[in-house]
Amino acid sequence: MNASPAVVSKTTSNDYFTKGNIYQQLNQLNQSLTAYRQAIIEKPNFSWYHHNLGETLAQLGQVEEAIASFQKACELNPNSAWSYYNLGELLEQQGRLPEATEAYRRAVELNPDFYEFQQSLGKLLCQQGHFSEAISSLETAIELEPDASSCYQYLWEAFAQQGRRTEGIAYLHKAVVLTPNNGELHQQLGEALKANNQIQEAIAAYQNVIQINPKSAWSYYQLGMIFRDQGQYQQAIAYYRQATEHDPNSAIYYHFLGHTLSLTHQWEEAIAAYKKALELAPTSAIIYQHLGDGLSTLQHWEQAATAYRKSVDLEPNSLEAQDHLGFALAQLERWDDAILAYRRALDISLSDVVYGHLGDALEQRSHVQPLERDAHADLEEAVSCYRKAIELNPNSEAIYSQLNHALAQLNQTDG
Repeated sequence: MNASPAVVSKTTSNDYFTKGNIYQQLNQLNQSLTAYRQAIIEKPNFSWYHHNLGETLAQLGQVEEAIASFQKACELNPNSAWSYYNLGELLEQQGRLPEATEAYRRAVELNPDFYEFQQSLGKLLCQQGHFSEAISSLETAIELEPDASSCYQYLWEAFAQQGRRTEGIAYLHKAVVLTPNNGELHQQLGEALKANNQIQEAIAAYQNVIQINPKSAWSYYQLGMIFRDQGQYQQAIAYYRQATEHDPNSAIYYHFLGHTLSLTHQWEEAIAAYKKALELAPTSAIIYQHLGDGLSTLQHWEQAATAYRKSVDLEPNSLEAQDHLGFALAQLERWDDAILAYRRALDISLSDVVYGHLGDALEQRSHVQPLERDAHADLEEAVSCYRKAIELNPNSEAIYSQLNHALAQLNQTDG
């Protein structure tokens, strides 16, 4: 008697799905992908096959395909909150915020009692300026999960965006209480308190950052800014120095160190700090200008003129730098160049100070003009400059004195 042939059982869609799940747990994602796709071929209208396929595609970085899979899962099972939520996450990653918001909103409608859905919806609503609705979602999230520190941060942002800093800061404080060793949170709190003019509290927050991370250059810098604004320059300088020690590659720390040193008349050190800043930021017009100011104070006029010229080359529309360049050139008695710099400054904006400087340079140049008519023309223009300065600032006694002096010389040439 012949034996019956063996019966080969057909692999079902559920078998493929189970394999896919096992492969996913083992992080064998390509095999998982193949299994899920085979399950879909066998049973194309089962939403969870598309959902799990979407998860695996997302893990492999195939975001657009993952989005399509989650959209299909939502279409097949419009009551799956998790499919909508995962879809929302991927749309958010792609910057498709309105679509992501709608996906999160649908997840919340289906499961309003899961805090993460409420949190994600609130975060995106805040980013899009829908603050009232954002606050409502985030406060619901906190009711559901009082220890969700991220929610408190998002609530701070929602209130801050509306100019309601004090209310927002209360939430930041709660976030800090929940995660007291999070230096970034203390730093965010410090910046919020500083912006709200709660200076002593801001100082404490930045000092907490430093306790957590003694190498936090940004916190030393912020403390420097606070003490500088309070006129406590030596303390500010000490903090700026610590910022440069912990981050020697940041030009802004050296720049403000230099500027604060200049406020205490420590010119040589200020100049050294500016030069270090320029090594790191060689295209910064304002740092060149401040370097020029330091060199001018020490009457290093040639070096100052070089620094100012670099500044105006980088930023030709700086009235102050053009004026300071003119002044340095005038000290070198390079009258033509000085006058040109002053004229360029006045092309940028009318200024009684610059008109006064231009008048002075013209008056000085008149003494060295080889031709009398050129000397006379310079004096006439100097008088005109002083009069324009007076129009802009009628209360300047010095300008009246300069005008009278120029008029007296002009009368002598006329005589």
